[in-house]
Amino acid sequence: MTITVAGIGYGADVTAATAAALGAADVLIGHEFFLSSIRHLAGPDAKCFDVIDQASADEDVFAVRTRVAAEHSAAGANVVIVSGGDPGLLGMAGPALYNLRRTGAAAVEDVRILPGLSAWQYASAALGAPFNGGIAVLSLCLYSHTEEKIARQIRGIAMSGLGTVAYMLRHNGEEHPDLFPTGEPAADISRRRFSLLRDAYLAERPTDTPTFLLDGLGRAEGHTTLSAPLADALDLYEKSGPESVFCVPGAEFERTADRIWGTT
Repeated sequence: MTITVAGIGYGADVTAATAAALGAADVLIGHEFFLSSIRHLAGPDAKCFDVIDQASADEDVFAVRTRVAAEHSAAGANVVIVSGGDPGLLGMAGPALYNLRRTGAAAVEDVRILPGLSAWQYASAALGAPFNGGIAVLSLCLYSHTEEKIARQIRGIAMSGLGTVAYMLRHNGEEHPDLFPTGEPAADISRRRFSLLRDAYLAERPTDTPTFLLDGLGRAEGHTTLSAPLADALDLYEKSGPESVFCVPGAEFERTADRIWGTT
């Protein structure tokens, strides 16, 4: 049996391989928003659903999706787990492999992974080419990450001079405290970690380094871009939401009023 984990980019900007996989699937499992954006690519008899209502603090939604996908696959269905963006970057590929290895519900060798455009790529194109000299990507508030781990990653990236894209500016527990309980208000964790990011970059970069907050990447109605100097980056954070990404260009860059690009 084969379980496909397919990245659909943002706004269903899919590759030909992913479109073919979606069209051939008997069962598609994923977030309802992602499923709605690709339903027109699925077969008329395909079952499309999410399992978030089955998730709990003991079995998160990623584990449930993997388990249900394995169950349908074992019954003979052609199953696709739908992942927004790229499944290998804060998507369903890692959780699927982890949970299958842990439970033995299916062999990890039976998982096919199809890439998709990632938010950092959309952000790069929207801004110009701010990561032309290299890029570091991190998730600030993934619920499984410790404060020590985040601080270590931030310090290393800030010192590197690489362009940076930060995902998950908001902690999972802000929207779903029942599924992702925290010992303190999740909003406080989010704000503290972003402040840690800003302060680490201020120690390495000029205070007027441009920073950007992007929302709605890949949406048909277009995206929004806000900008502020690094010293005022917290103002951008206050306007962020669950899908926002925060971008800092590489240490060496040029810019005009509308475009910014890294120099190499």
